[in-house]
Amino acid sequence: MPLIPSFQFMNKKDFLHEIQADSDLTTLEATLNWIRNNKFSFETQLEECGALLFSNLPVEEEGDFDNFVSAFKYETFTYEESLSNAVRINKTNKVFTANEAPKEIEIFLHHEMAQTPTYPKYIFFFCKSAALKGGQTPLCRSDNLYKEILKEDEGLLDEFEKHGVIYNSLMSNGDELVSGQGRSWQKTLGVQSKKEAEIKLENLDYSWDWIEGDNLSVTTRTFRAIKELKDGNKSFFNQVLAASLGWKKNSDNDISPVRFGNGEEICDSNLQMISDIAQSLTLLRNWKDKDILLIDNYRIMHGRKPFSGEKNREVLVSLTA
Repeated sequence: MPLIPSFQFMNKKDFLHEIQADSDLTTLEATLNWIRNNKFSFETQLEECGALLFSNLPVEEEGDFDNFVSAFKYETFTYEESLSNAVRINKTNKVFTANEAPKEIEIFLHHEMAQTPTYPKYIFFFCKSAALKGGQTPLCRSDNLYKEILKEDEGLLDEFEKHGVIYNSLMSNGDELVSGQGRSWQKTLGVQSKKEAEIKLENLDYSWDWIEGDNLSVTTRTFRAIKELKDGNKSFFNQVLAASLGWKKNSDNDISPVRFGNGEEICDSNLQMISDIAQSLTLLRNWKDKDILLIDNYRIMHGRKPFSGEKNREVLVSLTA
């Protein structure tokens, strides 16, 4: 299968390889065999560019997509077992909706589950139905973001390297669909009672407070904000942008959603600088029906733009190691 020339993006560096099906791949079984036979080649390309786009494949439904992901033989992250704070709907054991937040809500750039102890290496997206207007998935290479921040403020990166980051999130008592982070504490922690939640949080070495309405304010332990990649480059691997731009604040104590690991605030001007640089390096990926996007979560941040129109946008996801 021939490769379409990759998009030249972000200072002439490869960013996204697009792979289009030829006329031989007319059945799902042929597609799965092709995946198995070319897995190493795909992984090599992914390490170089961070994202692969498969188009015009005979993948129609969530079951087909499940089989497509399974052909790579990666370990699966199930939604139930994850500490993801997004509300999603399971379609199969390894396939679920990307985020059930209302269509007018923007989900800002982030590395999937970087605010948790366990996060996926690969993320598969399947566009079952594209939005009529908007709904693009922003993609940003965090290794290039790291390099650009380094040019702008080396001292700031030193602070991230030295201290890491901690996150404060609000978990509602029952799912809340008005934001991109509305998964209940019961489902996020996999528990039924407040006592079980406290035991789980203690085992995670998190701190917490119960607030009005049996909602839960949770502060994580310190996580690293920078990840070294296999090629020796460094990635700005965290949830700093998504947390600072999109997460809810605890109005009782006004704790910022993200801080340095030593408890100090990340000043607004630095957050704005990081956001501005990230936006300058971001590719807005317009979806077409049946597109499959595979990204390296260690290297690529992603998000979701608001969308509109009578046609329902449905993008499915599978997370793997």
